[in-house]
Amino acid sequence: MPVPVPLPLPVAVAEAVVHGAGLVLPPDGTDPGAPWFDHRARLGRGHKYLPPACQYLLAAARTALADSGAEADRHAPELRGAVVGTNSAVAALHADIEETVRREGAGALSPMGVPYFSVNLVAARLSTEHLLKGFNLTVTSPRVAGIEALHLAALELAAGRGAVALAGAAEAPDPRAGGAAPEAGAALLVLRPGGGPVPAGGAVLRTVLRFVPPPALAAAQGRALAEDSVRQALDALCASGPGPHEVELLADPSPVGDAVARALRAWCAGRAPVSTEHSGARAGALAPVVRLAARPLPAAGGTRLVVAASRAGTVALASIHTHRHTN
Repeated sequence: MPVPVPLPLPVAVAEAVVHGAGLVLPPDGTDPGAPWFDHRARLGRGHKYLPPACQYLLAAARTALADSGAEADRHAPELRGAVVGTNSAVAALHADIEETVRREGAGALSPMGVPYFSVNLVAARLSTEHLLKGFNLTVTSPRVAGIEALHLAALELAAGRGAVALAGAAEAPDPRAGGAAPEAGAALLVLRPGGGPVPAGGAVLRTVLRFVPPPALAAAQGRALAEDSVRQALDALCASGPGPHEVELLADPSPVGDAVARALRAWCAGRAPVSTEHSGARAGALAPVVRLAARPLPAAGGTRLVVAASRAGTVALASIHTHRHTN
């Protein structure tokens, strides 16, 4: 029986103002699993037993908040929120728990680490440490959870559920990633509602989420609709602000990745080259957020466009651009 081909959904663009950014990443060339992060130096006492991804997240938050000029402190705790995306933040802990129970029984589990079996507690610890009492969300969509976190934070702010949010991604190597490249580290942005003043050094972030059903790509009509859906998202995302001068695609090798790549290259023809340097199978959702935040944008204006796609069909698009300073 032919697979029904769904029609593209309307494009919903979320916008927020970036007031600060924090990155915690291993030095280039660090082998997966090799020690590189000193929690004592970065966080102080009381953080020893946290999962590594949680430690990275807390360190990135401190950097981001400092970079924002303590923006969160200007708002009541009830108006501060957090949204964190991850695919493998506690994957190693899950593997350790499973192995311990199998070999020694549940009585041998550490009471310090077991609560983090729930990945939601990683973001919860962030909220506890910084009194983020407005909203707290964790998302785990394959490959795109980091951009999805930025998108949801912007929507929450636009809906008036908060005045400031910390959003981004945190990962630790997945011991069962197979051939996918592991990720480690954290990247967080301090966001305020879209349309507000952009501080010196700040930027405007816009995001769109799409879904491409993999079975639909077996038919020519499905492939055409998928590519049209991506083009519509790009048109909506870049409808305002300067055109992109940097475009990066981070996609799994898959029919979904191929469809997104075709649409992106067609749309970017005559606009900007598309880099696929960071494409390939990856076990995490950190890289797209890192690509958004890792390098400063041109002071005179410019847009960086990042597109992520997973073999499961999740697609996320984000643009970040400098803006004339209004305060």
